Amino acid sequence: MNCKPDSDRVAQCALLAMLFELSSSPKPGNVDRCHDFSDIGFHHFLTSAVSAYPVFRQAAERRAGPGALILEAVAAWKKWNLSSNTHFGSLVLMIPLAIAAGRRGELQEELKRVLDQSSTEDALAFYRAFFQAGARVADVESYSLSDRNWEQRLQESGKSLLDLMRLSADHDLIAREWSTYYQRCFSLSDRMAQKIEEKGLNEGVVRSYLEALAEVPDSLVQAKYGIKTAREVSRRAGLALEDPTLEQASRLDQDLLEKDINPGSTADLIAASLFIALLRGLRF
Repeated sequence: MNCKPDSDRVAQCALLAMLFELSSSPKPGNVDRCHDFSDIGFHHFLTSAVSAYPVFRQAAERRAGPGALILEAVAAWKKWNLSSNTHFGSLVLMIPLAIAAGRRGELQEELKRVLDQSSTEDALAFYRAFFQAGARVADVESYSLSDRNWEQRLQESGKSLLDLMRLSADHDLIAREWSTYYQRCFSLSDRMAQKIEEKGLNEGVVRSYLEALAEVPDSLVQAKYGIKTAREVSRRAGLALEDPTLEQASRLDQDLLEKDINPGSTADLIAASLFIALLRGLRF
Protein backbone atom coordinates (compact mmCIF):
# COMPACT_ATOMS: atom_id res chain seq x y z
CA MET A 1 0.00 0.00 0.00
CA ASN A 2 1.35 3.43 -0.95
CA CYS A 3 1.61 6.28 1.54
CA LYS A 4 -0.78 9.13 0.92
CA PRO A 5 1.04 11.89 -1.03
CA ASP A 6 1.30 15.39 0.36
CA SER A 7 -1.36 17.61 -1.23
CA ASP A 8 1.16 20.39 -1.86
CA ARG A 9 3.42 17.91 -3.64
CA VAL A 10 0.54 16.80 -5.86
CA ALA A 11 -0.29 20.43 -6.68
CA GLN A 12 3.37 21.16 -7.42
CA CYS A 13 3.49 18.25 -9.89
CA ALA A 14 0.32 19.52 -11.57
CA LEU A 15 1.63 23.07 -11.88
CA LEU A 16 5.01 21.91 -13.19
CA ALA A 17 3.29 19.72 -15.78
CA MET A 18 1.27 22.67 -17.07
CA LEU A 19 4.32 24.96 -17.13
CA PHE A 20 6.60 22.42 -18.81
CA GLU A 21 4.00 21.72 -21.49
CA LEU A 22 3.43 25.43 -22.01
CA SER A 23 7.09 26.42 -22.29
CA SER A 24 8.32 23.58 -24.51
CA SER A 25 9.17 24.76 -28.02
CA PRO A 26 8.62 24.35 -30.93
CA LYS A 27 5.22 22.77 -30.24
CA PRO A 28 3.46 23.32 -33.58
CA GLY A 29 0.36 25.48 -33.47
CA ASN A 30 0.39 26.25 -29.73
CA VAL A 31 1.44 29.17 -27.55
CA ASP A 32 4.88 28.58 -26.06
CA ARG A 33 7.74 30.62 -24.61
CA CYS A 34 8.75 31.80 -28.11
CA HIS A 35 5.44 33.17 -29.42
CA ASP A 36 1.86 34.16 -28.60
CA PHE A 37 -1.47 34.02 -30.40
CA SER A 38 -2.99 37.29 -31.59
CA ASP A 39 -5.58 37.28 -28.78
CA ILE A 40 -3.83 35.36 -25.99
CA GLY A 41 -0.22 35.14 -24.90
CA PHE A 42 2.31 33.14 -22.93
CA HIS A 43 1.71 35.27 -19.82
CA HIS A 44 -2.02 34.49 -19.94
CA PHE A 45 -1.28 30.77 -19.85
CA LEU A 46 1.21 31.29 -17.01
CA THR A 47 -1.48 33.11 -15.05
CA SER A 48 -4.04 30.40 -15.75
CA ALA A 49 -1.70 27.63 -14.61
CA VAL A 50 -0.64 29.35 -11.39
CA SER A 51 -4.23 30.25 -10.51
CA ALA A 52 -5.14 26.55 -10.56
CA TYR A 53 -2.60 25.59 -7.88
CA PRO A 54 -4.99 25.89 -4.89
CA VAL A 55 -7.61 23.86 -6.77
CA PHE A 56 -5.17 21.02 -7.40
CA ARG A 57 -4.32 21.04 -3.71
CA GLN A 58 -8.02 20.87 -2.82
CA ALA A 59 -8.41 18.01 -5.29
CA ALA A 60 -5.64 16.03 -3.59
CA GLU A 61 -7.37 16.65 -0.27
CA ARG A 62 -10.66 15.38 -1.79
CA ARG A 63 -12.59 18.48 -0.80
CA ALA A 64 -15.00 18.22 -3.75
CA GLY A 65 -15.82 16.18 -6.83
CA PRO A 66 -14.17 16.68 -10.23
CA GLY A 67 -16.99 18.76 -11.70
CA ALA A 68 -17.04 21.31 -8.89
CA LEU A 69 -13.25 21.58 -8.91
CA ILE A 70 -13.10 22.09 -12.69
CA LEU A 71 -15.65 24.89 -12.28
CA GLU A 72 -13.63 26.41 -9.44
CA ALA A 73 -10.43 26.32 -11.49
CA VAL A 74 -12.11 28.15 -14.38
CA ALA A 75 -13.46 30.72 -11.92
CA ALA A 76 -9.92 31.15 -10.53
CA TRP A 77 -8.48 32.19 -13.88
CA LYS A 78 -11.48 34.47 -14.51
CA LYS A 79 -10.48 36.43 -11.39
CA TRP A 80 -7.39 37.50 -13.35
CA ASN A 81 -9.60 38.86 -16.16
CA LEU A 82 -8.66 36.08 -18.56
CA SER A 83 -11.43 36.09 -21.14
CA SER A 84 -10.11 33.34 -23.45
CA ASN A 85 -9.97 29.60 -22.89
CA THR A 86 -6.48 28.73 -21.72
CA HIS A 87 -6.32 25.37 -19.91
CA PHE A 88 -9.85 23.96 -19.88
CA GLY A 89 -8.94 20.62 -21.47
CA SER A 90 -5.91 20.24 -19.24
CA LEU A 91 -8.02 20.87 -16.14
CA VAL A 92 -10.65 18.33 -17.21
CA LEU A 93 -7.91 15.70 -17.46
CA MET A 94 -5.69 16.72 -14.57
CA ILE A 95 -8.14 17.40 -11.74
CA PRO A 96 -9.33 13.75 -11.59
CA LEU A 97 -5.66 12.73 -11.57
CA ALA A 98 -5.02 15.05 -8.62
CA ILE A 99 -7.97 13.54 -6.73
CA ALA A 100 -6.63 10.05 -7.45
CA ALA A 101 -3.09 11.03 -6.44
CA GLY A 102 -4.40 12.14 -3.04
CA ARG A 103 -5.59 8.62 -2.28
CA ARG A 104 -3.50 5.76 -0.94
CA GLY A 105 -3.77 3.26 -3.77
CA GLU A 106 -2.03 2.85 -7.13
CA LEU A 107 -2.64 5.90 -9.33
CA GLN A 108 -4.32 4.19 -12.28
CA GLU A 109 -6.62 2.13 -10.06
CA GLU A 110 -7.59 5.17 -7.98
CA LEU A 111 -8.25 7.20 -11.12
CA LYS A 112 -10.71 4.58 -12.34
CA ARG A 113 -12.56 4.84 -9.04
CA VAL A 114 -12.68 8.64 -9.28
CA LEU A 115 -14.15 8.55 -12.78
CA ASP A 116 -16.59 5.74 -11.98
CA GLN A 117 -17.82 7.69 -8.95
CA SER A 118 -18.55 10.86 -10.93
CA SER A 119 -22.13 12.06 -10.53
CA THR A 120 -24.88 14.09 -12.15
CA GLU A 121 -23.74 17.02 -10.00
CA ASP A 122 -20.29 16.68 -11.55
CA ALA A 123 -21.89 16.73 -15.00
CA LEU A 124 -23.89 19.87 -14.20
CA ALA A 125 -20.80 21.65 -12.83
CA PHE A 126 -18.80 20.60 -15.88
CA TYR A 127 -21.38 22.13 -18.23
CA ARG A 128 -21.31 25.38 -16.24
CA ALA A 129 -17.51 25.41 -16.38
CA PHE A 130 -17.63 24.73 -20.12
CA PHE A 131 -19.77 27.81 -20.70
CA GLN A 132 -17.59 29.98 -18.47
CA ALA A 133 -14.39 28.85 -20.17
CA GLY A 134 -15.68 29.44 -23.68
CA ALA A 135 -14.40 26.01 -24.68
CA ARG A 136 -15.06 24.54 -28.10
CA VAL A 137 -15.87 20.93 -28.99
CA ALA A 138 -18.11 19.16 -31.46
CA ASP A 139 -21.65 19.13 -30.04
CA VAL A 140 -23.31 16.10 -28.43
CA GLU A 141 -26.73 15.49 -29.91
CA SER A 142 -28.22 13.80 -26.85
CA TYR A 143 -27.31 16.58 -24.40
CA SER A 144 -26.52 19.50 -26.64
CA LEU A 145 -24.87 22.54 -25.11
CA SER A 146 -27.08 24.65 -27.39
CA ASP A 147 -30.26 23.22 -25.81
CA ARG A 148 -31.77 25.84 -23.51
CA ASN A 149 -33.16 23.08 -21.29
CA TRP A 150 -29.87 21.18 -20.96
CA GLU A 151 -29.79 21.53 -17.17
CA GLN A 152 -33.29 20.13 -16.67
CA ARG A 153 -32.70 17.32 -19.15
CA LEU A 154 -29.43 16.38 -17.51
CA GLN A 155 -30.94 16.34 -14.02
CA GLU A 156 -33.84 14.20 -15.18
CA SER A 157 -31.56 11.74 -16.94
CA GLY A 158 -29.33 11.10 -13.94
CA LYS A 159 -26.31 10.91 -16.25
CA SER A 160 -22.89 11.16 -14.60
CA LEU A 161 -19.98 13.12 -16.01
CA LEU A 162 -18.40 9.85 -17.14
CA ASP A 163 -21.64 8.99 -18.97
CA LEU A 164 -21.45 12.30 -20.84
CA MET A 165 -17.81 11.76 -21.73
CA ARG A 166 -18.67 8.39 -23.22
CA LEU A 167 -21.22 10.08 -25.49
CA SER A 168 -18.44 12.31 -26.88
CA ALA A 169 -15.62 9.78 -26.98
CA ASP A 170 -15.76 9.18 -30.73
CA HIS A 171 -15.03 12.81 -31.63
CA ASP A 172 -13.25 14.39 -28.65
CA LEU A 173 -9.80 13.41 -27.36
CA ILE A 174 -10.43 14.58 -23.80
CA ALA A 175 -13.70 12.67 -23.54
CA ARG A 176 -11.99 9.60 -25.00
CA GLU A 177 -9.40 9.68 -22.23
CA TRP A 178 -12.11 9.75 -19.58
CA SER A 179 -13.93 6.91 -21.33
CA THR A 180 -10.82 4.71 -21.48
CA TYR A 181 -9.55 5.63 -17.99
CA TYR A 182 -6.67 7.61 -19.53
CA GLN A 183 -5.25 4.64 -21.42
CA ARG A 184 -3.46 6.88 -23.90
CA CYS A 185 -2.17 9.36 -21.31
CA PHE A 186 -0.54 6.58 -19.28
CA SER A 187 1.06 5.18 -22.43
CA LEU A 188 2.26 8.63 -23.53
CA SER A 189 3.61 9.26 -20.03
CA ASP A 190 5.84 6.17 -20.12
CA ARG A 191 7.16 7.04 -23.58
CA MET A 192 7.68 10.67 -22.65
CA ALA A 193 9.70 9.80 -19.57
CA GLN A 194 12.01 7.75 -21.78
CA LYS A 195 12.36 10.57 -24.32
CA ILE A 196 13.11 13.10 -21.59
CA GLU A 197 15.81 10.80 -20.22
CA GLU A 198 17.36 10.50 -23.68
CA LYS A 199 16.82 14.00 -25.12
CA GLY A 200 16.30 16.32 -22.16
CA LEU A 201 13.13 17.99 -20.96
CA ASN A 202 12.34 20.36 -23.83
CA GLU A 203 13.03 18.02 -26.73
CA GLY A 204 11.47 15.08 -24.91
CA VAL A 205 8.22 16.99 -24.47
CA VAL A 206 8.25 18.35 -28.04
CA ARG A 207 8.84 14.91 -29.54
CA SER A 208 6.12 13.40 -27.37
CA TYR A 209 3.73 16.08 -28.60
CA LEU A 210 4.65 15.40 -32.25
CA GLU A 211 4.25 11.67 -31.70
CA ALA A 212 0.82 12.08 -30.10
CA LEU A 213 -0.31 14.44 -32.86
CA ALA A 214 0.95 12.07 -35.56
CA GLU A 215 -0.85 9.11 -34.00
CA VAL A 216 -4.34 10.62 -33.69
CA PRO A 217 -5.79 13.72 -35.41
CA ASP A 218 -6.45 16.54 -32.98
CA SER A 219 -10.15 16.88 -32.11
CA LEU A 220 -10.00 20.68 -31.65
CA VAL A 221 -8.56 21.04 -35.15
CA GLN A 222 -11.22 18.67 -36.45
CA ALA A 223 -14.03 20.63 -34.72
CA LYS A 224 -12.85 23.91 -36.27
CA TYR A 225 -11.54 22.85 -39.68
CA GLY A 226 -12.76 19.31 -40.40
CA ILE A 227 -11.20 15.88 -40.45
CA LYS A 228 -9.28 16.41 -43.70
CA THR A 229 -7.27 19.28 -42.21
CA ALA A 230 -6.80 17.41 -38.93
CA ARG A 231 -5.37 14.41 -40.77
CA GLU A 232 -3.03 16.60 -42.81
CA VAL A 233 -1.70 18.19 -39.62
CA SER A 234 -1.09 14.71 -38.21
CA ARG A 235 0.71 13.64 -41.39
CA ARG A 236 3.02 16.63 -41.19
CA ALA A 237 3.65 16.03 -37.48
CA GLY A 238 4.81 12.53 -38.37
CA LEU A 239 7.27 13.95 -40.90
CA ALA A 240 8.53 16.49 -38.37
CA LEU A 241 9.08 13.71 -35.86
CA GLU A 242 11.51 12.03 -38.27
CA ASP A 243 13.71 15.15 -38.40
CA PRO A 244 16.52 14.89 -35.80
CA THR A 245 16.97 18.69 -35.74
CA LEU A 246 13.34 19.72 -35.15
CA GLU A 247 13.64 22.20 -38.03
CA GLN A 248 10.56 20.69 -39.69
CA ALA A 249 8.70 21.11 -36.40
CA SER A 250 9.59 24.80 -36.42
CA ARG A 251 8.36 25.18 -40.01
CA LEU A 252 5.13 23.36 -39.18
CA ASP A 253 4.73 25.58 -36.15
CA GLN A 254 5.00 28.73 -38.24
CA ASP A 255 2.59 27.41 -40.87
CA LEU A 256 -0.06 26.43 -38.33
CA LEU A 257 0.25 29.77 -36.54
CA GLU A 258 -0.24 31.66 -39.79
CA LYS A 259 -3.38 29.62 -40.51
CA ASP A 260 -4.68 29.84 -36.91
CA ILE A 261 -4.67 26.06 -36.57
CA ASN A 262 -4.23 25.03 -32.94
CA PRO A 263 -3.92 21.34 -31.96
CA GLY A 264 -4.88 22.26 -28.40
CA SER A 265 -6.40 18.94 -27.36
CA THR A 266 -3.10 17.18 -28.04
CA ALA A 267 -1.32 19.75 -25.86
CA ASP A 268 -3.82 18.96 -23.08
CA LEU A 269 -2.96 15.27 -23.33
CA ILE A 270 0.73 16.11 -23.03
CA ALA A 271 0.12 18.17 -19.87
CA ALA A 272 -1.80 15.30 -18.28
CA SER A 273 0.85 12.79 -19.34
CA LEU A 274 3.57 14.97 -17.82
CA PHE A 275 1.55 15.15 -14.60
CA ILE A 276 1.42 11.35 -14.46
CA ALA A 277 5.16 11.10 -15.08
CA LEU A 278 5.97 13.64 -12.35
CA LEU A 279 3.67 11.90 -9.87
CA ARG A 280 5.52 8.68 -10.67
CA GLY A 281 8.91 10.23 -9.95
CA LEU A 282 10.09 11.79 -13.23
CA ARG A 283 13.23 13.86 -12.70
CA PHE A 284 15.31 15.71 -15.28
